[in-house]
Amino acid sequence: MIRNAEHEYKKTVCPLDCPDSCGMIAKVEHGKVVSLAGDPEHPVTNGYICRKMRNYPERLYNQERIVYPQVRVGKKGEGRFQRITWDEALHIFAEKIKDVSARYGGEAILPYQYAGNMGVLNRNAGYALYHKIGASRLNETICSAAAGAGWDMHLQGVPGSPPELARDADLIVAWGINLKVTNIHFWQYVVAARKRGARLLVIDPYQGETAKAADEYLQVKPGGDGALALGVIKAMLEKEHVDRNMLARETTGFAALESYLSCTSWEEFGRLSGVSRERIEALAGLLYQHPKTFIRIGIGLSRNSCGGMSVRAIVSLAAALGLFNGGSGRGVLLTSRAFVGDTAKLRFPELLAKPTRMINMAHLGHALTALTPPVRLFIVYSCNPLSVAPDASMVRHGLSRDDLFTVVHEQVMTPTARYADLLLPATTFLENTDLYTGYGHFEMAVVKPVIEPVGEAKSNFDLFQEIASRLGFTDVPFRQSSEERIASYIATLKGLPEDFTYDEGLVATGWITSTRKRLEESIRGRWQKPFRFVSHSSEENPQVPPIACLMEPCEQGDVELIARLPFALITPPHPDLLNSTFGERYKGEFGTVLVHPDDARSLSINDGDNVKIINLRGWSVRVARVTEDTCKGLLVATGLFWESDASSSGINDLTSQKTTDIGDGPTYHESRVSMVRL
Repeated sequence: MIRNAEHEYKKTVCPLDCPDSCGMIAKVEHGKVVSLAGDPEHPVTNGYICRKMRNYPERLYNQERIVYPQVRVGKKGEGRFQRITWDEALHIFAEKIKDVSARYGGEAILPYQYAGNMGVLNRNAGYALYHKIGASRLNETICSAAAGAGWDMHLQGVPGSPPELARDADLIVAWGINLKVTNIHFWQYVVAARKRGARLLVIDPYQGETAKAADEYLQVKPGGDGALALGVIKAMLEKEHVDRNMLARETTGFAALESYLSCTSWEEFGRLSGVSRERIEALAGLLYQHPKTFIRIGIGLSRNSCGGMSVRAIVSLAAALGLFNGGSGRGVLLTSRAFVGDTAKLRFPELLAKPTRMINMAHLGHALTALTPPVRLFIVYSCNPLSVAPDASMVRHGLSRDDLFTVVHEQVMTPTARYADLLLPATTFLENTDLYTGYGHFEMAVVKPVIEPVGEAKSNFDLFQEIASRLGFTDVPFRQSSEERIASYIATLKGLPEDFTYDEGLVATGWITSTRKRLEESIRGRWQKPFRFVSHSSEENPQVPPIACLMEPCEQGDVELIARLPFALITPPHPDLLNSTFGERYKGEFGTVLVHPDDARSLSINDGDNVKIINLRGWSVRVARVTEDTCKGLLVATGLFWESDASSSGINDLTSQKTTDIGDGPTYHESRVSMVRL
């Protein structure tokens, strides 16, 4: 911290669900944050942050900020509330828990939280209480479950490659990731590599900001990434461009994959990937000519019915190329997994007297409308489920139930908050203590509050400790301070330097680099684990293929559905939103949808027209952008813009509650739709 007579500069960390997890410096004047900037001492942030976070002080003091407890006085969804005291709010909350538990049992209580705050303390703050009261458990699958499961089937426990390895690559492949929107600090390594003559290849269903800045762009069908990766291996085998000595030394099971590929026709790879045999063979040649290749895999390509298999196929291709074997400029990054700790020190499963039902957060619409016995108390923090959960029209229907009591702990008046019966003010990351680790790099930090809470806001941690006290719970977890809980978790962390010590009374002033960072070593040398082309985990679930193989997509492959709903829809990120966070800045805006000129012509749609996208689940209004950045038959609707009075539904009204092939993740990028001009 740096001070002078007029202001102070304090270090902090961005809490949002982004791989960059930026180190930041807050400028504070008279107890208020007036600006945020990147920390030049952070090894990855290097003094630069995205425009979303540069404007974050607006959120702190915005009129949409929730600054005191409130109870609903209007109809659900109207957003009309009356101020009450914290004492009244805590009493209502505690009594509702007791009443629902007594009348219906603890499983009638459903918690819902995710990564609105990535700090390990506040993200996991509710678990001790939920276990103690025997609430239904939430299967947190909504983001990266399929991708992580796909990686682990072949690389169990192995971290990804450090992103800085890419600056020495001769070829960087951004596969299913729009770096300039969702991983902006990786771009510095692209720039450095290109100065040395490296090339950037982008593989994606549509041409976003990164693809437009690439040296080469390859368009793939949504869900076709696995077929493309396997097709490349097939081409490598036919050209004898595989190093069999390396495969024998560093991997196991390649013969099984080779046998499968040799028996599978080229027609299938082209049909499922949307890429011609000639282009697949050209990609295989490009990779063979550039042994110093770094592949950055995006999570988004796993959000379809073939999602886990796509990751399995891409990492199998990387292994066939020897990218897990170390060496300058060679690597693969999905997530870093830089620090690994015992989450029991944050979630306390021992407080759960007996197993309770597990509910997939991707199935929230079903849980709130059709689950038996029904949910009676719904508790939300660090998430905006009405905007982010699939099949949002069902979620909205459930939130409107008169016999459902909803508690929302939130910073601003989100669409979900408008349905609350009890609305509680939550702190931002600038107002509470926490520990942050990045999943796109290998840095960690513990940070203290930059300012006092605005209004009467409480942190997630403080809220659940106070509710536990009201309920009379005295177990050790409910008597911990925030510093004590962080310290107990840090004591279990793998990846900390040997000389690291955590002083609970000190503000963190530096960044801790994980010892799990693997630079130019092979995974076999560092982790004593070969890459397994044949996954052992398939023995536990015989329905999961043991090797990466071709899969037919679910909704995108349904011939009858395609006949009724002619367009595929994907919903990738928007540069000014992070999932649904910052939606308050764009209230009343529909967002855009990219439409190919041929499709626009057939429907008499002009650039700038309002259009209605429709399927059997619901509808959403968008503004058409007629462009060749997408292909014929594919609609691209970026960003989770909030529902509003102008449009009472969002883009996830169209997405399905179906889940991925492994990991039980959501299938956001596999919807069939029709479209009309308004």
